[in-house]
Amino acid sequence: MKRLQRRLLLLIPVMLLSLTGCWDQQMLKENRLIYGIGYDPGKDNKLRETVVIRSVPKDPKAGIANEIVSVNGTTIREQRSLLNKRISGDFAEGKARMILLSEDLAKIDIYPFLDSFYRDPRSPLGAKLGVVKGSVEEIYRIQQKEQTLIIEYIEELLDNEERNGTIPKQSIQTVCTQLFDEGRDFGLPLLRYDEENEGVELDGLALFNKRSYTGENLTGHQSKMMMILAEERGKNIELTFKVDNQEKENWLYNYVSVIISDADTKKNITYDASAGQFIVDLHIQLEVQIQEYASDHLYKKEKADELEKVIKERLYKDADEVITKLQEVNSDVFGYGRDLLAYHAKQLPERELHEDYFKKMKINPTFQVTITETGGIY
Repeated sequence: MKRLQRRLLLLIPVMLLSLTGCWDQQMLKENRLIYGIGYDPGKDNKLRETVVIRSVPKDPKAGIANEIVSVNGTTIREQRSLLNKRISGDFAEGKARMILLSEDLAKIDIYPFLDSFYRDPRSPLGAKLGVVKGSVEEIYRIQQKEQTLIIEYIEELLDNEERNGTIPKQSIQTVCTQLFDEGRDFGLPLLRYDEENEGVELDGLALFNKRSYTGENLTGHQSKMMMILAEERGKNIELTFKVDNQEKENWLYNYVSVIISDADTKKNITYDASAGQFIVDLHIQLEVQIQEYASDHLYKKEKADELEKVIKERLYKDADEVITKLQEVNSDVFGYGRDLLAYHAKQLPERELHEDYFKKMKINPTFQVTITETGGIY
């Protein structure tokens, strides 16, 4: 036993010598942390990249600040080289939390701007992705909104809208699969510079067809309806409807605000051989809670039944508008193409999806609404 222990003691130093150290490392003190990246059209057919660098001063009392740097280049990698010549330390994008593209570039093809991120194992795949009306650089140079640095401000804005069910959760990683999915399109948050308040505002959901921005977007209300139709609703979506036409002095009585507390969607896709058309029937059952309704008297069953009927009609009207807009720009954010390839390939010409398959589909939504709560005051 003692002989075995001696042998083990002799082997331990040998084993320690054979162990390798940390060969792949990035020293934080040698890097400049990039928190935001943005792309705008530059001059002479070049790209203009703007980065937000987190600057931590040596004096803790000075507080954290942003450094904004912009360069013009022909490729993403060339811009990286140019940025390294403009900043002290190495360009480190692994901590980036926001990547924004101007709408003009997004209309061409967003993949070239993301290709280098997918090839680098240190890339920030969890970074949020968005489209900007106007200039990305103008937004980044706001520096901060109130006491919040601009990147954190935009990130909190998008997080809040994702929780409210206004926009889908998107990042570089989630968009990657959708870029190469022939049976589904996607949407990205559309931001714009709010000149009046010197801040950033969510302007809706930018609609994509394949890899390109269509130039059309859904409003916040329409985006919420899209999320309901796509069965991707967030927790407690809030909607406001006009349910009456009172005279001008009583216009507040015309509206009701509700929260969708529960939803159940049943989808059925069939093929009409005589028309050569796919038909999607959506049966959506919603449970809603009344948040604001000045007309009151919902303790009366006939009044509640009447309001349920009006809300159902408004839901159908809004759903029809959203579906029409999506089909006009041929943006299959519902992923119906996946269903066709998986379950209806025999009815597809040559078992493949044609470019306009989504435009030709007939989508029929129906709603059933039940008011479950009316609040403490009826």
